Amino acid sequence: METISFDENNNSAPKAPMNDGSKRKKKLIAAGVVLAVLILSVIGWQYWQYTQTPYYKQMQVVKELEKMAKESDKWGGKTPEETVALFADAVKKGDFGLASKFGNIDNNIKSEIEKMKADGQMDLLIRELETGKIEEISGFGGNSVNLMANIDGLNVRVLSMHKSEGGTWKIDEF
Repeated sequence: METISFDENNNSAPKAPMNDGSKRKKKLIAAGVVLAVLILSVIGWQYWQYTQTPYYKQMQVVKELEKMAKESDKWGGKTPEETVALFADAVKKGDFGLASKFGNIDNNIKSEIEKMKADGQMDLLIRELETGKIEEISGFGGNSVNLMANIDGLNVRVLSMHKSEGGTWKIDEF
């Protein structure tokens, strides 16, 4: 009887090619890259569509307005008296651009001061700013005031101010 050696039998099985596993890895990597590109493309397309919506455009305008408001909020005093003093100094120096920064964005303070200068009323304005008294407007919790001046026995409102969200006092009406 013939004996069979098990050692000989082990070599008879076909061997897998060595690079078959590396081909599979390459295919998986390629599929992953394609999938990632597709996902990023879809996300990019969705974002682009979102940026074209009226809502997005409105939000951009709101952000720009908030940025402008924060920029203008740097100009002003921590108290109404300080704002009036800074405003009066700018008017005395003839720097109407600086003086206008103490007001709200939509105020037209610069043109008002230029008109007063053309009408020869600058001395009166400076006197009103220097001698005026701050009076709180009731019902606003101390966040709105008027600068009142007594000119020839008449009580005259020179300007109105409010406390902005940033804590500085801004001129509302001039």
